[in-house]
Amino acid sequence: MIELFKYNHKSASYRLAIDLLDDLELSPNPEQAQREKPFIEDICKRVQKAGTVLYLLKHEEETLGFIALSASSIDDFPSLQVDYLFVNNPYRGVELDFLDNTKTSNYLVEFAIEIATELQENVGLRYLVLLPDNDRLQAIYKEMGFNKLNRENWMFLKL
Repeated sequence: MIELFKYNHKSASYRLAIDLLDDLELSPNPEQAQREKPFIEDICKRVQKAGTVLYLLKHEEETLGFIALSASSIDDFPSLQVDYLFVNNPYRGVELDFLDNTKTSNYLVEFAIEIATELQENVGLRYLVLLPDNDRLQAIYKEMGFNKLNRENWMFLKL
């Protein structure tokens, strides 16, 4: 059974980062793992301060990954920003039958698009934006329909 758990400033405990890090397997590459841990800790702090909402994806008690979203804007147009997307190491790049033969990352991005589309109807949201960590991710997001913004590798999907 697939479950999404929502954490915001009202529901996130001070232990959110500790609990997440206990539940996740970081990259086997020590340098990459050293980058992932502070990102996760920072996102959890943002959730506690009411700036970010985190959605944790689980299947049968196993954590697959999470996506963190916040309000933003591009050229004064309201946007939903992907602050961080993390896939638990055992599930990276793996298509999962219980996710309709899609990868965890794609599932989470599609979920963010659904949220953005719902918000679009209520607040005039125009874009879903994100900042890929590297060129490989930039190519993946381009395949998903994201376009490059004119500034610093940010990408957007027009809703």
